[in-house]
Amino acid sequence: MRRIQYFITLEADRDRIRVDFETDHGEVVALHAVQYETRIEEAWQPVARYDMAHGFFHLDVPAFGGAVQYRIFAPDLSQALTFAIDDLEANWRVYKRRFQGGG
Repeated sequence: MRRIQYFITLEADRDRIRVDFETDHGEVVALHAVQYETRIEEAWQPVARYDMAHGFFHLDVPAFGGAVQYRIFAPDLSQALTFAIDDLEANWRVYKRRFQGGG
């Protein structure tokens, strides 16, 4: 197995997506996290996170009183990985506004 970890820069030194998964012979076999992070006061803060914790693919978004969890169907881990990256790249500004309290 091969663990793959990298960042996708959205806005230099401010916003990024952390990607962390494992492959075996080119097939995604574990999805650890696809997480949008924003930098606040020199520290990276998680804003929205896709993962397979709890045994299913889902999105966690911080909310007042705790995170809101959205369960998402994906036929396989490769499609889940692609979906998560595509969503965060397309919608990171929306997640950031919500995180900052802008609805």
